[in-house]
Amino acid sequence: MLSRVAENLYWMSRYLERAEHAARLLAVKLETAVEQTRAEAEASWRHLPMALSSEKYVASAAGDAAIVQALSHDHFNPTSLISSVRNARDNARQVREQISTEMWEHLNRLYLRLAPIDMAMVWRHQPARHFRDVMDALILFEGITFSTMRHGEGWHFIALGRYMERAQLICRLMGAHFGNLRPDALKPSQSLYSDWVALLRFCAAFEAYTKVYTASIQPERIAEFLLFDAEFPHSIRFAIDRLAEALAAVAPGAPTARRALCQRLAGRLRAHVDYGQIDEIDSESFNAFLTGILDQCADIHEAVYAAYIAYGAETVL
Repeated sequence: MLSRVAENLYWMSRYLERAEHAARLLAVKLETAVEQTRAEAEASWRHLPMALSSEKYVASAAGDAAIVQALSHDHFNPTSLISSVRNARDNARQVREQISTEMWEHLNRLYLRLAPIDMAMVWRHQPARHFRDVMDALILFEGITFSTMRHGEGWHFIALGRYMERAQLICRLMGAHFGNLRPDALKPSQSLYSDWVALLRFCAAFEAYTKVYTASIQPERIAEFLLFDAEFPHSIRFAIDRLAEALAAVAPGAPTARRALCQRLAGRLRAHVDYGQIDEIDSESFNAFLTGILDQCADIHEAVYAAYIAYGAETVL
């Protein structure tokens, strides 16, 4: 596979994962705001720009409508929902011969539907429903990809991008909720029930969590579930396991010397989360643990680029 094609598929997938995550966060936050007092809602709104790496595009005194606008339909914010869909479409357009017609048509229609939307009009009607519809369309794209694209090397680069982005997004989201906690704050009495339920819903995890831990909402168990559950698709461990599997699948595309670093870094990170336990992480070191995962993901990203995408002719020779 050409390195250009691999790069486009990788980034298309990352942008789509980012867009789906943003749509889910906005939908859930709008739905749960009615269950909170005004002071609680204002405090919890501040988590969203941090979780989506958009702090500099949101004014410190911005209200909920301004935050939604900045995170959803701000074309100048590179991490907004519309920017992510646009960038995914641009990458898909470069590799139309590699993806299916159904994939391109669905993504193109989604962008053309979102691009002219006036957020003020959406805000006056059903903003949560709007973001639910966008999220459903993005999940549908994943199903179309699974059903219509050949599961070869290109497919594995798409999986690599999806799970790389997902692991980082969940880390940032957890960091926004757990990062500044006091040493005793993992005790349930110290935190707002609605905020922890919202965190689970941000990860589409509420029902899955209750099947494991019943309806007992405890921050320590939430942290354990989102970090270490091996069977839940939006846990960090699940994402990293799939990331490592995708890297193993694309490994034959590069000589041993260049792919060895990728596999070594992925194996180290996988072992870090596969054998981790929440009992070993106190609330003082929780943020450092998440930062460590983010740093290792960044290292894997750089190694992937060096091995499969950005290498020069002299490297091959």
